[in-house]
Amino acid sequence: MPARRSPSRAAIVVGGLAGLSAVVLLGLVIHALGNGPLPVDTWWHDLMLASRTDAGLAVARALDVIGGVVWMIVIGIVLVVSLLIAHRPWDALAVVAAMLVAEATTSVLKLSFARPRPADSLVTEAMTSFPSGHTSLAAAVTVVLALLLRRPMLWAAAALWVAMMAWSRTYLAAHWLTDVLAGAVLGSSAALLAWALITGIRDIAQRRAVAASQDPSAR
Repeated sequence: MPARRSPSRAAIVVGGLAGLSAVVLLGLVIHALGNGPLPVDTWWHDLMLASRTDAGLAVARALDVIGGVVWMIVIGIVLVVSLLIAHRPWDALAVVAAMLVAEATTSVLKLSFARPRPADSLVTEAMTSFPSGHTSLAAAVTVVLALLLRRPMLWAAAALWVAMMAWSRTYLAAHWLTDVLAGAVLGSSAALLAWALITGIRDIAQRRAVAASQDPSAR
């Protein structure tokens, strides 16, 4: 049975750019329609309110803390240090790049579209609603790790973690459904682009190092 080929770096870049474009387009559509909830947002919002339990709120609030900027910085530092200890500096750089791209792009879009959060939100964050920062960071970290470590179970874990974070944000009425969907796509796209950029630079550096080692004049 022939080995399965990985997607080319060009395809990864195209996918990342397409994802970012889709998020921007969705934001423009929402803004053009008044910047409020779409019918699907209202339906999902009402469903989340109707299904609330004390246990569900406890889980959602825990995810709110874990997925916040402070704890994601801590998680990022732990991941970077772990990868450096494992002698994987390029992978560590890819994780940092994915998180920075996701956070920077999310912040720019939040300020640009300024979509209001649901009025009955249980969180008091100052930033606006579109896209979800918690969900974008969750996707960026887990997707870039799945790309770097190439373990099938990591893809399943990434999907589960992003889904849980997206659920928690709508369960707390911190975001509309379209906010978290956009966040998931944005974070995944940031991971794809960061992986393509850093691995591309790594490959060039490695080729130059090999060429230099084989060049007698460089000795």
